[in-house]
Amino acid sequence: MTSKSLFFNLIQEDVKRRLWAVTLAFLMFFFSLPVTMAMVIGESFKQEESKTFILSQLRHLLGFQNGWITFLMIALSIIMGVTSFSYLHSRQKVDFYHGIPVNRNHLFWSNYMNGILIVAAVYGVNLILTLGVTTAYGIAPEKLMGAVVSGYLLFLLHYAMIYAVTVLAMIMTGSVIVGIFGTAVFESYFTILLLVLQGCYGYFFHTSYKSGEELFRPFLVKSSPYAIFINNVALDNGGGLNGILVSQIVIAAVLFAIFTFLCLLLFKKRGSESAKKAMAFKISMPIIRIPIVVLSSLSGCFTFWTIRSSVGWAVFGLLCGMFLSHCVIEIIYHFDFRKLFSYWKQMIASALVAAVIFSCFQLDLFGYDSYIPADNNIESMAISVTNDNNWLSYGNAGQNSQGDYQWENQSADDYIFSHMKLSNKAPALSMVNKAVEKNRSGNWDRVTSYDLGESGRNCDFSVKYTLKNGRNVYRSYSVIDSEVKEELTQLYEDPDFIQAVYPIFNQTAENTSAVRVSRGSQSSTVSRDKNGTDKAMTEKLLLAYQTDLGQLKVETMNKENPVASIQFMTKMQAEADSKREGNQNSWQYSDVTSRGYYPIYPSFKNTLELLRECQLDVDSWNSHAGIKEISFDLSKISEYEKEAYDSGGTQYFTITDPQVIDQIMSQAVIEGYAGMNPFGIWNTERISFSAVSSALGSSSEIEYSVPVEQLPASVREALKR
Repeated sequence: MTSKSLFFNLIQEDVKRRLWAVTLAFLMFFFSLPVTMAMVIGESFKQEESKTFILSQLRHLLGFQNGWITFLMIALSIIMGVTSFSYLHSRQKVDFYHGIPVNRNHLFWSNYMNGILIVAAVYGVNLILTLGVTTAYGIAPEKLMGAVVSGYLLFLLHYAMIYAVTVLAMIMTGSVIVGIFGTAVFESYFTILLLVLQGCYGYFFHTSYKSGEELFRPFLVKSSPYAIFINNVALDNGGGLNGILVSQIVIAAVLFAIFTFLCLLLFKKRGSESAKKAMAFKISMPIIRIPIVVLSSLSGCFTFWTIRSSVGWAVFGLLCGMFLSHCVIEIIYHFDFRKLFSYWKQMIASALVAAVIFSCFQLDLFGYDSYIPADNNIESMAISVTNDNNWLSYGNAGQNSQGDYQWENQSADDYIFSHMKLSNKAPALSMVNKAVEKNRSGNWDRVTSYDLGESGRNCDFSVKYTLKNGRNVYRSYSVIDSEVKEELTQLYEDPDFIQAVYPIFNQTAENTSAVRVSRGSQSSTVSRDKNGTDKAMTEKLLLAYQTDLGQLKVETMNKENPVASIQFMTKMQAEADSKREGNQNSWQYSDVTSRGYYPIYPSFKNTLELLRECQLDVDSWNSHAGIKEISFDLSKISEYEKEAYDSGGTQYFTITDPQVIDQIMSQAVIEGYAGMNPFGIWNTERISFSAVSSALGSSSEIEYSVPVEQLPASVREALKR
């Protein structure tokens, strides 16, 4: 009976002892929830925003998506964790508490649970105050209750998880400062280790896909309780619990249980004489020291290599990391400079482990960059040519929680890899073999995708191998564009390739609501599904364009360039477009409505014939007769700027000679379409100019590009002057 009554008395006394922490926690939540809520609602009402938007904003602030509450929970976990068991670091307090006639289990639980209950209480009280504020503004509490309850429970669960880690560090150490350092180690060690390994992976493995981001991210988001907490907040986008988030919540609950068990176990085994010692358990000293020295040595080695790319500097960095980390830890452990090298053998062994890890990356001891799966082990293969796809829009139009339209972007690689299965793997494997052979030369000073070198522009591409054992292998390569012309030609005439690269092949008539054609700055809607009246033409145009694009040959792309572009608007895009019609904010949703344009080549006979039926003057697109003048803006041609221009010469160089105009226009392509042709002029050195045409008493100006080498000699000389 005495023990039980003392247990509850200890809880009360612990609250009194930490009254300052209770007050601080209350004030932090008070200004973060009721006060902030009153300000947000008042401002929203002042701006007369929709009730739907206000409710969405309030659910975000009260739910598990609030980033500021996440920060508060992390800060409070340190404050409460430290104050819960700080008495363990004072010999007088330890003697006092251990002299109380109460079971050690009760002593542990009274302090441990108080650190959770205090935060739960002040958080809950402030949520009630917040609901009172919303009610005062006429917002019924039941409309927010779902977000409030889920946010409250999830935040407390994750708080308890990271709080347990702080308590564990306090129990394992004999000083408050060392305990805080221990918390930092527990919470950050594996995250930093994975980041350093990812840095080595991306830096030294030249064929690594996205510098190892895809490989390391699944581990990074689970590398520490902090990482799990932050990642789970990011996963909860307000759409309710999903399978991934539920599994992450289960992981948080399991970790909380494990850390709590370890805290209780170590608390019971901890001796009273451990106070004022750096570490309460001698056996934990090498367990903590060795991994830190290994990581510090590896980090120093990698850092100095990235700065100087020299073995000597890498060794210097390794030694710096080894000595500094080992010596600092020994000072913390013993508070005695004479014991800096008491465990010098462990120090050297740790540095050797770091050197071996670094060598595995730097020397590629496992043959990562030269790895190519055997053909008979490959189930399927996909390839994404980075340079050629940057004009395409991958993803879908959607609506956010406020009802606004937005483009939900998807990376080119993600889309292509999920849609492509090459039946003919030979061209892709040939490109890979050439890239690997180039890599063996060891020359990694390559130019970027958009810079010309002496041998030509680089062709960057990524590959996904799906092996017969079910494993997916990703690699990124780079090779000179001219060396893989034949392979690229085969790929762009392979239906498996182009139907995965161009999303238009997966678009259906049922999901297409309008067709828009653009040329230069002029655009017109040639078919819009209004009560089904234009549906037939929309479907015809879609099928015709899919046929023309599917039959496009590389030989044609070498001879022709796009003369216009066409967009098949999805239903969601059409809704966004109709919402902004007549709206003063004409720019609204432009990011959504401007996506999904595709090139129209002069040889697209099926498409052009239907556009004629839509009253478009497509025959004039290949005619240069209306162009009376072309003008080069010298301020945009930096390589041709000369002292004459800099000293006040004319800004424009204008040509009106019909023969010269015709010669230039025969090689020119509209600037906006230059990058749409993977075999066009985009990979050559080119110059932009404006062409002014007159028709029916009106004039229009279109921006063109032309290869420098295709300009008449007289024009090149004039531009250089």
